[in-house]
Amino acid sequence: MIAEFEKQKVEREIIRKESRLTMIISLSQLASVAACTLIAYLHRGSFLTSRGVREAWNVLNIVSIVLIIMVLAVRKTIYFSPRLVRDDFSLTALLQRWRTIDIVLLSFAELIAIFGLVITWLGMPFARTFHFFVGAFLLTMILMPITWKVKDKIRNFEKYAGKWTP
Repeated sequence: MIAEFEKQKVEREIIRKESRLTMIISLSQLASVAACTLIAYLHRGSFLTSRGVREAWNVLNIVSIVLIIMVLAVRKTIYFSPRLVRDDFSLTALLQRWRTIDIVLLSFAELIAIFGLVITWLGMPFARTFHFFVGAFLLTMILMPITWKVKDKIRNFEKYAGKWTP
């Protein structure tokens, strides 16, 4: 019982240590999405949308939807890939590989917020671009490496791809 408690304590410390950078990036990205939302909301340009802006809005909507679906699908498959397992397999190595994956996926969430900001600056009203910012914020929240979520990912990884060694 004590050995199991000590193992969980060591696991929690490793998770906190290895997830700290990604957590800082996630929190700064949430602040960035909030800042982009505020800038787009306060933008007082001419809202006479041309045909080109409406077409760009349609294209960016489709691209954003595809990005969100891609990120959510990749997140479910790549985290549990047996290809992450090598000879030097440990919890620290696994979390470092996941950190790289998380940062790439978080960059796609930031891209969606930038789409919203750009299309607002081109002349689309904020009421028609709000969903870009909401999507980026929610995707960032989903990808944020909170300790209990990382533990759940580790449990699923052990179930689907194999065991790790401390």
